[in-house]
Amino acid sequence: MTNTSYSSDVPVHDKQSDLFGRWHFSERVAQVIARRSDPSSIVIGLYGKWGDGKTSVLNFIESSLDSNNDVICIKFNPWRFGTEDQLLMEFFNSIAEALDTKLETREDKLKDTFRKVIKPIASVTTRTGVVSDVIDSFISLPNINEFKKRVEQLLESNKKRVLILIDDVDRLDKSEIHALFRLVKLTADFKYTSYVLAFDKHIVASSLQDRYSTADTSSGEAFLEKIIQIPLNLPLVEQETLRQFCFDGINEALRIAEINLDQEEVRRFVQAYNSAFDNHLDTPRKAKLYGNILMFSLPILKGEVNSVDLMLIEGLRVFYPELYKAIRSNESTFTGSFSSSYPKSNDHEKEQTKNLIKKALNDTEPSKKDGLIDLLKDLFPKLQLVYGNMSFGSGYYQTWNKEQRICSSNYFSRYFTYSISRNDIPDLAIKEILEKIAHWNYSYDVNPLAEILKDRKADALITKLRNRHDEIDEQTAKNLAIALCQVSDHFAKIEGAMWNDAFTQSAMLLSDLFQTFEKDSRVAVIKQSLDATLNLEYKIEVFKWLRHENADNPVDNCLTLQQMKEVGEFLAQQIAKVIENTATNQMEISFAKLLWVVDKYYNFGYVAGFLSDRLTDRNFILRLLGDFTPTWTAMESGVSGKGDFSQEQYSTLTNYVDASIVDDAINRMFQNEFDIPNKYPTKDKKQNTDDPLIYVKQFIWLYRNELSKQDESLDADLNDN
Repeated sequence: MTNTSYSSDVPVHDKQSDLFGRWHFSERVAQVIARRSDPSSIVIGLYGKWGDGKTSVLNFIESSLDSNNDVICIKFNPWRFGTEDQLLMEFFNSIAEALDTKLETREDKLKDTFRKVIKPIASVTTRTGVVSDVIDSFISLPNINEFKKRVEQLLESNKKRVLILIDDVDRLDKSEIHALFRLVKLTADFKYTSYVLAFDKHIVASSLQDRYSTADTSSGEAFLEKIIQIPLNLPLVEQETLRQFCFDGINEALRIAEINLDQEEVRRFVQAYNSAFDNHLDTPRKAKLYGNILMFSLPILKGEVNSVDLMLIEGLRVFYPELYKAIRSNESTFTGSFSSSYPKSNDHEKEQTKNLIKKALNDTEPSKKDGLIDLLKDLFPKLQLVYGNMSFGSGYYQTWNKEQRICSSNYFSRYFTYSISRNDIPDLAIKEILEKIAHWNYSYDVNPLAEILKDRKADALITKLRNRHDEIDEQTAKNLAIALCQVSDHFAKIEGAMWNDAFTQSAMLLSDLFQTFEKDSRVAVIKQSLDATLNLEYKIEVFKWLRHENADNPVDNCLTLQQMKEVGEFLAQQIAKVIENTATNQMEISFAKLLWVVDKYYNFGYVAGFLSDRLTDRNFILRLLGDFTPTWTAMESGVSGKGDFSQEQYSTLTNYVDASIVDDAINRMFQNEFDIPNKYPTKDKKQNTDDPLIYVKQFIWLYRNELSKQDESLDADLNDN
């Protein structure tokens, strides 16, 4: 990356560096001071907000007088001194040093005269802690009069004038501000001396107001008027000039980050900037700050976030810091979308969101809020429903993820931490993985997915890959499908997680990848991919997502019915081989998941025969009924457990094998071990342990209940006849 050159907020000194047309103003001020014939002193106030360029104007005044030998410029910065007595002594010491340098005083140095003052001032400072008393006492000391007289004589004889430039007045605390103005007031009768004091008038007047708290709310300004003889407001910078200065900083940040915005991105940024930031850009310092922040954040997050979103959220940080803080602290309020299932339930949340934003913009002028709300709606589409009627469903989430938008909960935190969470995967790492996958040789030892899954979560990897699957070419899609199947053991299946676990999401991703190929070549790629994993349950999960009849399914059909039959037969053969050669206690996969594939795509009657043979094993009966019993998961706690073997499960199982065969097997294996109640025997949820025979009892009850209904139906038919 190019060496970053942060643009420091350093004031400029020469005419060539003047970007805001203030040199001529500064030059005129300097000429007025230099051409004065009146020997009396004059105090000029240069008013401007923090960051508006006051220091640069003082520098211009000094520079424009460089060639004028009749004016001696002394820059005095009161902010450097921690105590009032230091401020006082350094003020006169600065005058003495400057004049000793500029004037030919031979051995009779002004500093020697001034040193006579230091001892008396120490005693004055000891006697009183009130700064105004210190100054008053100090100014009235005899040696100060001698110093003053000596200065005036030297200036008059050399035909010189002293210009004292005092900056950063508004950075002092209240007592120091008062001390400085008392000092200026009491030394203002020095002949041939001029002062230019640069400060924010509002800040200084407020400080003086607190000092002179009276019923008159303008006492601070009244005090200033007594001191400042010529008040000058810093010339306003034309808004277009300030905007261009800001855009120059933005463009430089983009250049350093090597980011090229396309035409649509430029349009989106400029439109948002004009509506939300332009009328809040009032000083060069803010423009400089914005550029510097982008110079920091754009290179760090390049490729990991949406560049325009980052530029806009950083703009909020600079121009609306309270709103920025509110957004940063309330992720769920701004990301995603409102629930579409129960619109009424959103009203309270919408009102809370409005109040949050209103509070953050409490100090913002009403005229500036509309454009800002438009910006927020662009950054966070969820707010479209807060301030209007447009809503966005969950179908937009994948688009927001793909575009790395701040409104996505998967990307939101990156915009504020400038880093990638340990549980997340950098987008640049995904790009690198896909580049490696494209040239991979199918060896597990160098599988790029296996490497990253050593220390990263599988669900984050799958989410990232799903966001980019439609950008992948055929060869890369094939390699990625095989690579995913090789590492399928890393994809944990979470009961009750619906479609949100890595196990299911990766199977859905494979269905998407297979659709990259022409239909005639898909079956071959699917078989090759399934052969890359030994995880039989994962193969079945992938198979489930290849074709479906559900219109609301999140993936499209990948195969035709004939192709589905071909893949089903391929998979059923593998399943039949496994269940034939694996003992019941070693079978890790539920029989309920295996048998439907074999029953539909393998030899007719195979499952019925297999079950009839295995039902001679007591443990197999318990395992079979348990496998067909559904598992429940509590959404809040995540606790899971087995439910009841109900009519639905009974019907599914007896589609594979006749119920009478199962009943006979149970009677042989569990003779006289239990009684069947008249009422369906539900599980006792209060017990921590399950009755090991509960599913057997439930099956027998359901079977007998079915027989009873058949008998009743037969009796009814006989009676009708």
